Amino acid sequence: MNGSRDVVPRLAGTPDGWVPPTEYGPVSVGARLIGDRWTMLIVREILTGASGFNAIHRGLPALSRTLLSSRLRYLERIGVVSRHGSRSPGSRSEYRLTASGLALRPVLEALGVWARDWQLAPTADGEVNVATLMWQMQQGIQPELLPLRELTLAFQFPDSHPSHAWIHVGPEGPRASIGAPEHQPDLTVIVEPEVLNELWWGRRACADAIMRGDVGFEGPAQLAASYPGWFRPASLSA
Repeated sequence: MNGSRDVVPRLAGTPDGWVPPTEYGPVSVGARLIGDRWTMLIVREILTGASGFNAIHRGLPALSRTLLSSRLRYLERIGVVSRHGSRSPGSRSEYRLTASGLALRPVLEALGVWARDWQLAPTADGEVNVATLMWQMQQGIQPELLPLRELTLAFQFPDSHPSHAWIHVGPEGPRASIGAPEHQPDLTVIVEPEVLNELWWGRRACADAIMRGDVGFEGPAQLAASYPGWFRPASLSA
């Protein structure tokens, strides 16, 4: 051995693979690998069904395409993601999680549960930002589980302002907005924002809210019955 660096573990994804002595621990190494703002969110998008570059980007609109491309290359390099398809310009590639990437699922779920239980309590006055809630629910809706290929879900908030919001799922993916729906609603959920927020974050069960009269529906009974299953858990959403 020629020096102290010879006995230090090598770490993929660092400039020379060298880990400083203070960062030997697995938590330190893990945080160094995936602890930035975007890496785990990219993993979440692929984990929940996005495979193409554009699909991943739609789920993370605040992330620039340049940075997304860079982070995907990084995830390939450290063995979390594999890329399939041609790398030639204009060709479509698919990104899939490796066994290492799939093993991050419980980490993501635990992080989401922690944020839900400890960091995302309602504000002191109970006010809910409807625009933010709609954006989160847009991220969480699962088109493949909807009973219709194209669907408009409206929300009516009788005693609140804004009083209406909607999510539309079509060929271009989900879109959400505040105000009257652009399309005829297939199902309208009548609920107050505070109740909807509790349902979204798993603090209440939808069946309980319906039984207590805190949630109502306008539309076909079969759509109302299947509505709670249209969304992935908030702990895996933005």
